[in-house]
Amino acid sequence: MRYEVPISEELIDELFPFWASIFGEVLPDIAREVFLGAEDAYSGGTLYLRREEGRLASTCFTMQSKVVPSLAGFSEVATDPQFRGRGLATELCSWAVEDFRAAGGEAFFLGTVNPAAARVYHRLGWRKLAGANVMANILSGESPEAFLVDYFSGEGAKVVEASPADRIPMIPLILCPHDWQVLDANTQVCSTRYATQNSCMGLYVRYDRMRMQGGAWYAARTAEGKVVGLSTARRDEGGAFQIDAFAHGRFGEVWERLVQAAVGRSQELGEGGCYAVVSVEDEEKQFWFESLGFRRAGSGAEFELDGRRVASVRMEKISA
Repeated sequence: MRYEVPISEELIDELFPFWASIFGEVLPDIAREVFLGAEDAYSGGTLYLRREEGRLASTCFTMQSKVVPSLAGFSEVATDPQFRGRGLATELCSWAVEDFRAAGGEAFFLGTVNPAAARVYHRLGWRKLAGANVMANILSGESPEAFLVDYFSGEGAKVVEASPADRIPMIPLILCPHDWQVLDANTQVCSTRYATQNSCMGLYVRYDRMRMQGGAWYAARTAEGKVVGLSTARRDEGGAFQIDAFAHGRFGEVWERLVQAAVGRSQELGEGGCYAVVSVEDEEKQFWFESLGFRRAGSGAEFELDGRRVASVRMEKISA
C-alpha cells in the first residue's frame, strides 16, 4: 500500500508503536505533525506499507523536497521480526526508488548503522559516503562524490531564516567533506573528514530542537533552493548566545553574512552578548571570526572527533 501525506491519525496511531517496537522508544526523525501534513508546502511525503496476516509487517517513508525536487530522504525502514526474510523491505524500497525516479529524482539519502540493512540498500543502488554512516542512491549511476561535486556548482546565495524547506536540501551540504573540523558546535555537526556522520534525516531535528529552545538558525540558499551554508545562534543557560556558521567551499563569501544574521538575531533576543567556540585546530575559522570583531577569551569545552579530544578556543564578540 502507498499513502501520500497527510496520513490519517488512525494510521499514525498504528505506525508509531510499530516503529517503537522495532527501533526502541526513540521518536522517529519525522515528527507526528509532519505525517499529518505540517510540512506539505516544503516536502512531499510518501509512506509505503505492507500488511501480513492483518497487521503491519513492513514500512518505509520518503520525503522529496519540493524546493529542490532532485533530492529526497529515506527513513522508517522497518520490518516486524516475524516477517523478515520474505523480501518485504526490499520490495517496498524498490517501489520507493522507482517512484522517485519517475518524479525526476536524482539523489536519495538515508542513514543506517545496520550492516545487514546496508547490504540490502547496496543491492538497490545505494552507496556509502566516505566518513559517514549515510548512503546515497544516485539514479544517474554516478558515485555520490561525483554527484556532490556537480551539485555545488554555480555561485551566489541569499541568507534567510531557515525553515522546514531546508530539511532535505541541508543534507548534501553536511555530507560534503569540509576543511574545518567542527562545522557547527551548537548542533555537534563536524566535517566527515574528521568525524563520522551517523545522521541523515535527523540532521534537521538537531537544528529545529535548538530553535525550540530559544535559538535561531539561518540558511544560505541559491536561486535554485540549494542550501550552501548554515548558521546558528544558541541561547546558553546564562542568556548569552553561542554563534556558529559554515558554508560550502565554493560559497565561502556567504559565511560572513551567515554570522551577521546569527549575531543580529542574538542581539534581538538577549542581553548576554555572544561568542563562538572554535576548534583550536581550525585556525582559518578563528581568523574569520576575528575579522568580524570576535576576540579570544580563553578556552571552551573540548570537542570529540571519533574518540580524539580536541581543545577549543572561546571567542567573544566585542561590542562596536
